[in-house]
Amino acid sequence: MQQKNDDDVVVFAEYGNEIDANIVKGVLMDNGVRAGVLGDSTANALFHMMNEGNYKVVVLRGDLERAHAIMDANPIEIEGDDTSHDDDDEEPHD
Repeated sequence: MQQKNDDDVVVFAEYGNEIDANIVKGVLMDNGVRAGVLGDSTANALFHMMNEGNYKVVVLRGDLERAHAIMDANPIEIEGDDTSHDDDDEEPHD
């Protein structure tokens, strides 16, 4: 079993489009949490209807709890909000 490390990159949440994911990334970064967005714009354009949740906001495992607290304190209304905040069980992404 792989040891969990605070520097592992984990999925914080998934969004159906790049704009929503980048809004959340911006809020996190404005509050001192390093964050990124993983996704594929080409695949999204080709498979729009099948591609819900294709954009993942990622943070360091050590910042995950803080990221949840920040977003809980700064709720963002996103049209058709069907985000999912993943648990700390997520495997690291290299």
